[in-house]
Amino acid sequence: MEETSFYHSAPVQIRFNDIDGLGHVNNTTIQEYFDLGRMYYMRDVFTNTIFSGNATLIVASINTDFLSPIYLKDEMEVKTAIVHLGNKSLRMEQQVVNCKSGEVKAICKSVMVGFHKETEKAIVIKSEWRDLICKQEQRTF
Repeated sequence: MEETSFYHSAPVQIRFNDIDGLGHVNNTTIQEYFDLGRMYYMRDVFTNTIFSGNATLIVASINTDFLSPIYLKDEMEVKTAIVHLGNKSLRMEQQVVNCKSGEVKAICKSVMVGFHKETEKAIVIKSEWRDLICKQEQRTF
């Protein structure tokens, strides 16, 4: 199995209210960290064009594995990569990683689909977006 190369990361600010009764970051909050990583990836790679106009990407499927607890004192980042680019969809992989130890605390795999906001139908992923993804991921699909 090929290891994913990550060329995008975003810092995570752990807040006191992220912590559950066991002193861990709650699993639902970890999913929010992945959402933030996804948003920063799209903002940085697509330079905000993904958030304007009628064409966008939406999450169609998501799978998260929680590997070990995250604590308030931990310094974390979300690493994000697009690992497959299809006609109307793409596969994204993400990791929440401890900045100091490099330990991967959670993994998220998702499928995103090109989407037209007005018609609410799947669309072909724009060619200019494909070019930006290939540039970011340092490869062709």
